[in-house]
Amino acid sequence: MSKYLETLPQYHFDRDDFCKVFGEVFTDDEIIDIDVMCGYPQNTENFLLYRWEDEFYIVHRDSGTIINWYKHLGRTNTCNKEAFTLADLKELLLLLKEDLKEVEV
Repeated sequence: MSKYLETLPQYHFDRDDFCKVFGEVFTDDEIIDIDVMCGYPQNTENFLLYRWEDEFYIVHRDSGTIINWYKHLGRTNTCNKEAFTLADLKELLLLLKEDLKEVEV
């Protein structure tokens, strides 16, 4: 099997660190809005948000970065970028926040 089709490593970030970064960028109400948008696949200018069962996916289309988020557990399950840091996560979420200003929930 191609290395590009291998299952991603689990638990890319520590739960508390991940929640802290999300909380620095989004209010609780905004996180609920993201929850709702993921339930019905949502395209913004730069992102795709969708949900599969209890997993939420945030996809940055230009870079191909994917965050697979178990929201109910408050942690990220996987990230498809091996060296993706919390600073990178914050940058991604700030870009998402900017995109969401143009979307009606």
